[in-house]
Amino acid sequence: ATKDIATFVSRGTNGGLSTENLFEIAATVNVANSGSSRSSIVKDAYIGTINLDYKGYLFVEGTIRRDRTSTMNPENNAFIYPSVNSSFIFSEAFKMPKFISFGKIRGSWGIVGNYPDIYRANIAYNQGTLGVQAVGGAPVLFTNIPSSFGNDLIRPEQKKEFEFGIETRFLNSRITFEASYYNAQIVDQILPLTLASTSGAGSVLTNIGTLRNKGIELSLRGHIARSENPRGFNWELGVNYSNNRNIVEKLANNATELLHADYDGSAAQLRSVVGQPMGDFYVPPVATNGEGQKIVNANGLYQLDSRNWIKVGNSMPKAVGGIFNTISFKGITLDVLADFRFGGHVMPTGVNWMISRGLLEESTQFMDKESGGLSYYVSGGKGIQTTGDKGPNGERVFNDGMLIPGVLANGEPNTNVISQAYYYWLTYNWGGPQYGSARYELFVKENSYIKLREATLGYNIPQSLIGKLGFSKLNISVFGRNLFYFYRTIKDIDAEQLTAGSRWTQTVNNAGTNPSSRTMGVMIRASF
Repeated sequence: ATKDIATFVSRGTNGGLSTENLFEIAATVNVANSGSSRSSIVKDAYIGTINLDYKGYLFVEGTIRRDRTSTMNPENNAFIYPSVNSSFIFSEAFKMPKFISFGKIRGSWGIVGNYPDIYRANIAYNQGTLGVQAVGGAPVLFTNIPSSFGNDLIRPEQKKEFEFGIETRFLNSRITFEASYYNAQIVDQILPLTLASTSGAGSVLTNIGTLRNKGIELSLRGHIARSENPRGFNWELGVNYSNNRNIVEKLANNATELLHADYDGSAAQLRSVVGQPMGDFYVPPVATNGEGQKIVNANGLYQLDSRNWIKVGNSMPKAVGGIFNTISFKGITLDVLADFRFGGHVMPTGVNWMISRGLLEESTQFMDKESGGLSYYVSGGKGIQTTGDKGPNGERVFNDGMLIPGVLANGEPNTNVISQAYYYWLTYNWGGPQYGSARYELFVKENSYIKLREATLGYNIPQSLIGKLGFSKLNISVFGRNLFYFYRTIKDIDAEQLTAGSRWTQTVNNAGTNPSSRTMGVMIRASF
């Protein structure tokens, strides 16, 4: 059994310290604010394991675990997780061709669980005071529901998974290949469910539904060159690849979809729909008439349809993986690691707001004739396309015009030419249709990339040079991390800058996140 207690105390000063660098409450001129909190969590677990081995090539292991946690209702806070896994080394059981150095197949089934974070499931109220409301009276106290409500009936989240795989080595273990297939069902997934504000809380912790994940994982690595001499030429190359597909199978209360996030006043939403993968982006589309023609407002920009939302992407990647490369010769070692992601959409709203302000290359289109801008003059509040140097009444001619394809509400073709600055300012700005003309379907973009994750060049100084200094090993290396992209679909930000929290819903939007960093350095490692 384990017990973890965390205590946090804060104090502030108003007017500075009475004694320089004496950071004590007694040394503050005036106590500005103070507070303290204490959290306590108790967990205990029992686990049993059995292992069976038959002739060194067939192995079976079974486990059973019982957990209990104080973060759930005492009447329903214990849960049991069984598992079983087995492996069969067929290269030991049978005589194999000489080129097969090793071969194993494996399979497993098990249940693992998760429970709410500390105090998240509690049914508790905040208490405050209105102060003394009458002379000689006592303070008036009040209670209110927190913005996120708990759940006394919450059940532990369970992940039920089975997996099959194979591991093989060939040509005296110069080449290794691994492959596996998994199928996992997450039952009673614990997530906050958004509530109408009239309920008194913004969300409630809920067993939201059932999610299915299944996919394959592949790994291939090999020694292109291998020397028996430790300081000889060695070159190892490897690649791994994984493909995952998830489906929302069921939601609480037989709901058909779950709203994870509403962005910028109903400008876009992140939803999970039953029968579809998690994390679909939905936006209000451009409005169309009965003939399917796009409708343009009197201001020359598209009209948005806030009643019929459309899906414009899904946040889940189709494939992820990495490539590693290690070359060594005469004590010099070069390690290069690249990784990749293909598919999956994100909404980097910060990038689009920069476009609206003319800060990125995209917003320089149509700014003059050379970049595709139309010539027009303004009359009666509308832009009229022209080929002349002046309008009929001497109006000034501009060359940064754009004519949005579509029709007006009455079916007439749109002829109102607008400036490209006006177009980008309003089309890529903030907010839903009730606030303006921002088109968030343009904000949702595929986030695929191939990235040089890390490169290290090191040198092991020969023992003959360092032995007299008392070192058994001395290595000097230079390294760089997050260096550059070989390929990317979003060029104006780091593809991983969108991570703003631990939940997956916080990794699909970059508004308010800090810039990513590139790290370079020198490292010395010594052994005595």
